Amino acid sequence: MIKVLGIKIIDRIKEAGLTQGILSKHASVITTRMGFHEVTDEICSREAYIILHLNGDPADTEKLAFDLKTLEGIEIREMIFTVENENLNKESVKNSVEILGMLVERNPSVISAVQKILTSYGCNIRTRLGVNEVFFGEPAGLIILELRGDEKQRILLEKDLKSLTKVHVRTMVF
Repeated sequence: MIKVLGIKIIDRIKEAGLTQGILSKHASVITTRMGFHEVTDEICSREAYIILHLNGDPADTEKLAFDLKTLEGIEIREMIFTVENENLNKESVKNSVEILGMLVERNPSVISAVQKILTSYGCNIRTRLGVNEVFFGEPAGLIILELRGDEKQRILLEKDLKSLTKVHVRTMVF
């Protein structure tokens, strides 16, 4: 099983320290961490997002999720990659932050097809993170995307990725 947690921090100035304390306590199960918030010359958003790629004993990853859920000012979503849950985790909400995760089994033609699809929908991909992973004993790539832009294009991107064999797609929406 591969697990990815998404965390939305409602007020990062107020809640970031508490969140960081919990993440530090459970650092042994966090393989990759990516955080982002809107920042320009004019604004620095108080809302922030953290994506965690977890690895380790499932009981320990559940303890992390439980501790995070005790905080008042955050929302949590998760993606779980197992063979059994291909159709889970689909939500769609306009004007939201959508995170798409895909597990790509190692196969040169599949990798090439995924890259071609991602390039063709590049205007809808704001952030991209790739991580090496092992899926049921075989090498795989975990790719996490923050999607933006036209909702119809995001739906088509997901549909195109799901049409590929050896590509497992999950989403979470805040």
